[in-house]
Amino acid sequence: MTKSNKLRCGTMVSEKRKATAVAEVHMLFHKKKETGFSESSEKESGQKDAAGQDALKTGKGERELSSVPNAKRYAAAAKEDVSGFSDSISDAFRRKNEKTFFALVIASVAVIVLLVAGALADLLVLCFEVNRIFGYTMVALTVLLVAIFIVRPVVKVLFARFFITDVTAENCDMARRRNYRALRETARALVEYNADPRHRKYRYLSPERTEQISDALDAGDRAGLKKAMREAYATDVGGFANSLIWKNAGKAFLTTSISQNDKIDALSVLLVNLSMIKQIVGVYGYRPSYAKLFRIYLAVLKNSLIAYGMQNVNWFNVFGKFFTGFARKIPLLDTLVDSAVQGTVSAFLTVLIGYKTKKYLCSDYKKQEKLDAGFEDGVDVGDDEVKIASAWAKRIRVENERGRHETNA
Repeated sequence: MTKSNKLRCGTMVSEKRKATAVAEVHMLFHKKKETGFSESSEKESGQKDAAGQDALKTGKGERELSSVPNAKRYAAAAKEDVSGFSDSISDAFRRKNEKTFFALVIASVAVIVLLVAGALADLLVLCFEVNRIFGYTMVALTVLLVAIFIVRPVVKVLFARFFITDVTAENCDMARRRNYRALRETARALVEYNADPRHRKYRYLSPERTEQISDALDAGDRAGLKKAMREAYATDVGGFANSLIWKNAGKAFLTTSISQNDKIDALSVLLVNLSMIKQIVGVYGYRPSYAKLFRIYLAVLKNSLIAYGMQNVNWFNVFGKFFTGFARKIPLLDTLVDSAVQGTVSAFLTVLIGYKTKKYLCSDYKKQEKLDAGFEDGVDVGDDEVKIASAWAKRIRVENERGRHETNA
């Protein structure tokens, strides 16, 4: 804390209360450390009301103030890589709603896996009837396929980068810094992927856009990076995501229209949708919140059940009134109508899932931009320094309120 800040704080609280606040903030900082705090600090906290006040009067508060690490040391210790951002998961994960929605996502994925196991149960029973060894081999193969095509896409999405959008006044500054760190990591990932010669065939950012983002990263231009990323998401990334959505919708149409089995239809829609979600998240470079992911996977589950139930409906009888005369004599017309309707519905539901995922991603990006609006660039200090500053500001507000009440009394 600078000298000018100390003078401003001195106008609001007395020297005794300021020293008390500093000591309490310092003890709070040590308690928040991941390695915990020592027994001596526990004793100090327990004896705060008894002997702590006398020690503060003798000048201990000033020594505690000088022992608080400054912003420069935190800025030097802060890591600006992927592992540094991964630490931010812990803070967001402590929230009750985040834990709840994460558990709901896991539960929805578990239900999907159980449905897949139920769909393949009859086939596995037939394999055991042929030969016991062959049956166990097919079970192992099924587990491997489920892990690759169902569990793996979900895990990749769950552990992707994310923006913190559900914030309070106390963690607002921390969320801003972590969101900007996530934005830098996302920008680096997009540049590295699109600049890699091995991905020449699959590039979705134009060379000009890639160079613009890279220059902003190299120069440390916060405003330039935000502008470049905003334009990239609105043009190149958004357009490529649209093409992925319609491409996967075509896959869903082909598989469900060709297949005449309800279980195969449900499995094909499920696999296509899970793969599409992973692809869209990979293109954008970050994932939606757990609450939105739960809604997405719940919609995927609904789509699979709809695809399963459509096979039991005779769509030719539903639309038969549109076919009269010679049209009714066309061979296999009823099968063609059923296949076309099933494929169209599956493709439509896949498009809805894709655009819902894209909508949620864009919503989170806009929210973090609004959170960062009007935020002046400054020293990119560490999160612990932000905690100390936030706790100090909160303590000062409490002391001011207490002082006003005492004056009125």
